[in-house]
Amino acid sequence: MIRTGLLYDAHIPYHDKSAYAVALDYLQEKEIDQLIIAGDFVDFYKVSSWAQDPDRMPFKDEVEMAREELTMVRCMFSNIPIKYIEGNHENRLNFYIKKQAPAFKGLWDVPTTLHLDDLEIKYVSNIERMYHNKPPLSLGKLFVLHGHEIRAGYSSVNLARLFYLKAHNSLIVGHHHTSQKYTQKKLDLTYDGCWIVGTLGQLQEPYMPVNNWVHGFAYVDHDPDTGFFDVHNKIIMNGTVYHS
Repeated sequence: MIRTGLLYDAHIPYHDKSAYAVALDYLQEKEIDQLIIAGDFVDFYKVSSWAQDPDRMPFKDEVEMAREELTMVRCMFSNIPIKYIEGNHENRLNFYIKKQAPAFKGLWDVPTTLHLDDLEIKYVSNIERMYHNKPPLSLGKLFVLHGHEIRAGYSSVNLARLFYLKAHNSLIVGHHHTSQKYTQKKLDLTYDGCWIVGTLGQLQEPYMPVNNWVHGFAYVDHDPDTGFFDVHNKIIMNGTVYHS
């Protein structure tokens, strides 16, 4: 069995430092074999197309903090593969370059900005993979997405069920900053399902004052030969880790 840690939605520099540290320490104790930073690790606030608060951190400082955090993550998990899935907030930089600085396309992107090659962190765009008729990143029979790749209504009561009905495959996502699961028993007596992982970012933001957000992370054990997987979806409350 291969054990993979999953970190969703840190939104650095707007991360919750306590929850973020708890998740990293927990995964280190679990002796994971690989780590997936599953999107929205950086907020990229200043290149967003949304209306911006001028008092928020400048873009340069945000990027420098993200580089420092990635370096720290690499130091904590120095001997294992690390992959970084593109989220919708990473796409903010891609869209900004496309719209405001098209001459830099191909020269300036997220991996270059965050020095991922220097840290031996592999960048993965599921949207780009699917555009070229390749499946998304997976752990055995479990597909690993950020969550923005599939359009799902924020007002849905059971987001996990909605994601499953749209994907027709077992998958794990973040993006919605909540924690849910949905399982489906099939006629061959096997099970599929969807798991939604909580955020490591702040739980209150001006654009979403009323929400159902929770802190969380996950790890997955999977058998590369059979594709069998076991999802451990965790939530963090008051510095303590619970099974979701």
